[in-house]
Amino acid sequence: MKKLFLLLTIFSLFTMSAFAISLDELRNSPEKYKHVYADQTLDGYVEMPSINVTRYNPPYYIINATIYTVQYKTNTIGKTDTTFFYDYNRSSEVLKKKFSGDMAIFDEQKKNSGIQWKMTGLAGYNFDGSIYKPYRQIHPTDPKFTTKTATIASLGYVAATYSFYKSYNMYFNPLADQYLL
Repeated sequence: MKKLFLLLTIFSLFTMSAFAISLDELRNSPEKYKHVYADQTLDGYVEMPSINVTRYNPPYYIINATIYTVQYKTNTIGKTDTTFFYDYNRSSEVLKKKFSGDMAIFDEQKKNSGIQWKMTGLAGYNFDGSIYKPYRQIHPTDPKFTTKTATIASLGYVAATYSFYKSYNMYFNPLADQYLL
């Protein structure tokens, strides 16, 4: 029984480290990780194979994707499994039929971007790929992790619009998304 427990423990350590990610892997695997966001303290990547459409019911869409956030202040990488909820009625394409001018559309999207997101799982890694927070699946009713509105130009918004483009080969917001390709 002790041998079985030891083998299971060793096996679980190998499988956990198999899913760890390092900064070098994010930077050097552009075919797998798309760099979609940068600011003074962090970079954001979308894991392209993780993009998965779970609802196609225009104008409503749901896409799951994994986001990696490189946090330079703490020298860590956060992995976030995310569900994005879209209302295409709030897309630039639809809003330009109701409003004239890019600024009017932008002002309207600042009120409601048409995208919401929710975390479904989290993990944390050091830059070398070692695990500092093991993966934790988030229970759908956990009050700490509620659905949030994605603000225009935020990491969540940019990751969502990129995932939408990769899924449907069309922009959710062409004014903001063109630099992602």
